[in-house]
Amino acid sequence: MKSRLYLSASARTRCGTGMLMYFAQGIPAGLLGIAMPAWLAAQGADALEVASYLAVVHLPWAFKLLSGPLMDRYQFPAMGRRRPWVLAAQLGLALSLLCLIFVSDPIAQIGLLISIGVIVNVFAATQDVAVDGMAIELVPESEQGRLNAFMIFGKAAGWAGSSAVSGVVLVNWGLGVAALLAALCSGLIFFFFLLVREREGEKLLPWSKGEVVYSVTGSSSFGGLFAGLRDVMWSRISLIVIAIVFSDGLVSGYGNALTPIAAINLFGFTTEEWSQLAASMGFVGALASLGLGPLIDRYGAKRMLVFVIMLVAAHTFTLAATQHYWEDTTYVRVMMSLWVLLGPVSMVCVIALAMAICSVQVSATQFAIYMSIANLGSSLGAATYGLVAEKTSFVQNFALMGSMALVTLVVVMFYRSHEFGHADAAAVAVADIAGDRNQG
Repeated sequence: MKSRLYLSASARTRCGTGMLMYFAQGIPAGLLGIAMPAWLAAQGADALEVASYLAVVHLPWAFKLLSGPLMDRYQFPAMGRRRPWVLAAQLGLALSLLCLIFVSDPIAQIGLLISIGVIVNVFAATQDVAVDGMAIELVPESEQGRLNAFMIFGKAAGWAGSSAVSGVVLVNWGLGVAALLAALCSGLIFFFFLLVREREGEKLLPWSKGEVVYSVTGSSSFGGLFAGLRDVMWSRISLIVIAIVFSDGLVSGYGNALTPIAAINLFGFTTEEWSQLAASMGFVGALASLGLGPLIDRYGAKRMLVFVIMLVAAHTFTLAATQHYWEDTTYVRVMMSLWVLLGPVSMVCVIALAMAICSVQVSATQFAIYMSIANLGSSLGAATYGLVAEKTSFVQNFALMGSMALVTLVVVMFYRSHEFGHADAAAVAVADIAGDRNQG
């Protein structure tokens, strides 16, 4: 088996591979996060059940920081520093999606559905950590905005396509067929990545010819790893990024729980109609995120994120204030489409802010912590909606989501882009000291 796909040697290979691996993460997101909640609502599940399902199934993304230290500590560098982890996680993702065929009645077997959904997202989140760590190490800083755009495009295209297909398949053929299709697509991506290497000269497979090319490996102990990580995470710029990603995740999770229920129970969408709308506008958002990458590189992630958050706040407050237009099908479709579209655009900016301050020495762990906090915010946002849904009106819920967006906007204002260079330098210095101590 031969391959000429080397991530270190080609920007096209980096962008194409990053896009495809994020597409793989979008497959379970579309099935479990978009099509499934709408289908469950159409099957008779109430708001608390749907919100609880989303909150629990999404939790592995909040705890993916646990896999970061393992990746930084344990490696098989002959196959690449991150590539073995990506392969293992992608294979697990395909197999766990296949296990969904054992759920014949999702309402009666909601516990089994949630359990398998958690396992699916454990593998998806692990794959995400490994891919992000690989990107931080292999991608020049001047290329990060463009790569982020391609990756978010891939994920948005993945969940858009998955939700569109799953919405139709769930209604007409059931979860078993939807799970089989998702697992097959994930398996094909696994076989593609078998042909990709981080650097020329590395092993393609454990038994293939090759050698260690990249000389930097993980810390010789977890103590050394966490010593280098501690000073990075407690810097001012890092704490601000933590606040940003958490508050942005809170808005996203609240909205992701609210919108499918509003679509089905308030605006009269069918499961297929909502899945198709989410899919089409998600794809439009993915295309918009591609154009956003160069703008981030030119104008900065902070400026672009401020602009996007202002749009989110304006959108939700407008929707809350125009209840008299809710019977207008065209108006509702436009407003719901805008919410879906803004999701991937916002994600590009948030990821760019977090990735910019990560140190190569502890990249998998550091970035995983930021994204875990974002996903913890998302789970808490979904859970919050479940708690307040029965006590509030839809007008109040949309207004509350807009208020959350304004809080996020205030937090972003404290971000100073010039600080991350100092944070990264401190991380390298501390990691080097820790390495010297371990060697001594």
